[in-house]
Amino acid sequence: MQASELSVLIPAKNIEEGILRVITFAAEQLKGIDAEIIIVDMGSSDKTVLQAVTQLKGLGLHGFVIQNGNSDVPSALNTAVQKACGKYLTFFFARRLYEGLLHPYLETAKRTNADFVFGCSSKEEARVAELRNVSSAVHHPDGAFFAESILRHRTKIDIAAIMVRRDLLLSNQISFDENYQFGYAEEFLFDCLLNAGTAVQAATVLKRSKSNEIELPKNAPVGFSVFRRVEAVLRIISTVEYANSQNGELLRLLKKDALPRAVMDSVDVVMHEGMSQQRINAYLRSLDYDRLLTIDRHTDPNLKRRVILWKTMPWLYRPK
Repeated sequence: MQASELSVLIPAKNIEEGILRVITFAAEQLKGIDAEIIIVDMGSSDKTVLQAVTQLKGLGLHGFVIQNGNSDVPSALNTAVQKACGKYLTFFFARRLYEGLLHPYLETAKRTNADFVFGCSSKEEARVAELRNVSSAVHHPDGAFFAESILRHRTKIDIAAIMVRRDLLLSNQISFDENYQFGYAEEFLFDCLLNAGTAVQAATVLKRSKSNEIELPKNAPVGFSVFRRVEAVLRIISTVEYANSQNGELLRLLKKDALPRAVMDSVDVVMHEGMSQQRINAYLRSLDYDRLLTIDRHTDPNLKRRVILWKTMPWLYRPK
């Protein structure tokens, strides 16, 4: 199969009416780009597959639909990556769509030979990115720089607004963990950043296309499965210890900020779902997650207060 410049990967389930809007939106964003659209159905019980096939043909788009059985998003995305032929990949999610990114991202990727491209959250951030990208005197930071910037809450990267070289994923065996419904996106992003030869922030401000997004039903209570995001952070730490062990500050941020934050954010979720403090504490102790609530003098003050209160007077703790 002939390779395209870009593959757009779209997981879908039971959105028979909305899928038409998503595909039409994708077609508009892809005008002038040699691209393919891959829709992976996750076991729809409605006419999502039929509507998707009909819309692709009706708009004359290069692409196809894969029936992935009753599966979750990580499995669907892994299937799409394996079937894709584009040099670069990007992900569209029906409930979170961004407009005006693909052309500047692809131009940035070609100009810099980037493995990984993402955008900006503000005009000020875009000005800094533009200066960094056009000035030969300014060296492009590596992926570890941006990983650290994420942990310092200076940079936000949404998996729905990235472009990644497919060969980066295949050569480094980077994939989505299919055993977890939580944390898989963050782990994927960090794996990409830590393995990318060149990671570039395009001077493009992210803009949601809310009129084209689909409002999906609210998720059912998730219970203790939300703590899978803690396991994702632990795996990121293992990756850094193996590949970037010399980066002590990155490891400190992961262990003293990201890890306790993942635990406390998960605590907040199950507390909002009505779970008692006693039951949560028993669960944390059973998996030694209580031992992950370690902080230092550089830990974010708000997180530090949450951890200290939970460890000393959990009956007074209120989820954020």
